[in-house]
Amino acid sequence: MNYQLQIILTLVSIGFFIFIYKMITNYKMDLRHSLVWVLSSLVFILMSIFPGILTSISRLLHIEEPVNTIFLLVIFFLLVVTFTLTLTISKRSSSIKDLVQEVAILKLKVEELSKEQGKDKN
Repeated sequence: MNYQLQIILTLVSIGFFIFIYKMITNYKMDLRHSLVWVLSSLVFILMSIFPGILTSISRLLHIEEPVNTIFLLVIFFLLVVTFTLTLTISKRSSSIKDLVQEVAILKLKVEELSKEQGKDKN
């Protein structure tokens, strides 16, 4: 790998890690959901500093070109992110449904109490 490209990739990877860190410290991103991004930025840093890792992974998986290994890893990463987001959406949807039902029940009780107070005053 060209040294200039390696330096650029390392700087961009470190910048991405700092960006994720600032998002976590400013409470704009939950630590639980940002773990995947932190790990991916660390992997990017390692692969940019040590490009031989990617070649070794390619040989281990019997993939001829390291670029294809990157595509495979990125697709796997996107699948993991999509799966975790789907789980989060499912949990939030269930919570929202429960909250809406509770609010409806409370609203009904408030209306019943206000009707009873209206009858008591007459």
